[in-house]
Amino acid sequence: MTKPVKLVLVTAEHHPQHRLWVQLLEEVAKETGLEKEIRIEDYLLLTEHGDTDDLGMPWLPQLLVQLDDGSFQVLLSRLPLGKDLNPDIEEAKHIVLKNIRELQNPPEP
Repeated sequence: MTKPVKLVLVTAEHHPQHRLWVQLLEEVAKETGLEKEIRIEDYLLLTEHGDTDDLGMPWLPQLLVQLDDGSFQVLLSRLPLGKDLNPDIEEAKHIVLKNIRELQNPPEP
C-alpha cells in the first residue's frame, strides 16, 4: 500500500487564482503534516501525471500528491465554485482531505 509523502502544487504566479491555491496548499499541509512543494509551470509533470484536456494539454494550477513509491496522483485540478460562483476554498479543502484519506485507507474490495 502506498502512502502520501508530499503535496505538490503546480501553478503560475501570474494565474488569477494563484494565491487561493497556495492558501489551500498551506492549509492542507498544516492539517495533514505532509511536506509541500510549489513548482512553477511544470508542464512536463502535469502532462505525465496531472489532468489534461482531450488533446493531452495540461492546465494550471493543479494540486498533486507524491506517494512513497515515487508516483503522483491528482488531488484537485479545478477549484469548486460556491453558490456565489466564486472559488470555494473550504469545499476544495474538504475534497483534497477526502482524497488523501482514501489514499491512506483504500476501500476494501
